[in-house]
Amino acid sequence: MKKKATSRLTRTQGKKMARQSVTMIVFSVLAVILFVFVIMPRAINIFFGFLGTGDINFKEEDNVPPQIPIVLPLPESVKESALMIEGYGEAESMVIIIKNGEEVDEIKVDDDGSFKYEANLSEGENKIGFYGKDEAENESDVKEVFVTLDMESPTLELENLENGQEILLKENQSYLIKGKTEPHASLSINDRSGYVDGEGNFKVSYYLQEGDNELKFIIEDKAGNVTEQTLNIKFRY
Repeated sequence: MKKKATSRLTRTQGKKMARQSVTMIVFSVLAVILFVFVIMPRAINIFFGFLGTGDINFKEEDNVPPQIPIVLPLPESVKESALMIEGYGEAESMVIIIKNGEEVDEIKVDDDGSFKYEANLSEGENKIGFYGKDEAENESDVKEVFVTLDMESPTLELENLENGQEILLKENQSYLIKGKTEPHASLSINDRSGYVDGEGNFKVSYYLQEGDNELKFIIEDKAGNVTEQTLNIKFRY
């Protein structure tokens, strides 16, 4: 009987120790959770508060500038003051427009990265610049292009030909017409094209028919302005 009592006591003590162990484990887990999620964040906040930040929620700064706006090719010269500018930039950023050194407007880039802007040009050469600016105020480098507004028709000066002129002799039937107009303009005499050099000079050999010849000159400059002039020439052998 004494041996059974001792065995019962041992089992009772074992169960008690097991309950105590489970309780200790539960309290340990709760203590760890409390430390990790409550005590440690408060301690860190207090620490950074002493350092002068007062906040552990660090925000990453955006110091990367947006891409330089890409502008579709523009003509060197135009004859109308309204110029449509189209291009691409960083989505949701702003494109700042500069005209002759002065900021004149800003355009928001669409979600697909495209933008459009109608510039108002001044007579003569216009320096148009663009740069991008994002929400963090980062700015890209500036891209510049030059566009000339030319609203005047090209001149036509003929050195050795005038309306009503009579040209004689067989050796002059292939007549070398000399003149001057705007540099690199497009020149045609009836169905014959002529080259205009960088100073506006041209020489075109034209074969005349016996009798009356109508010569229609068409000059078109780089801006698209056109000058037309018709001469009546007589040729006799």
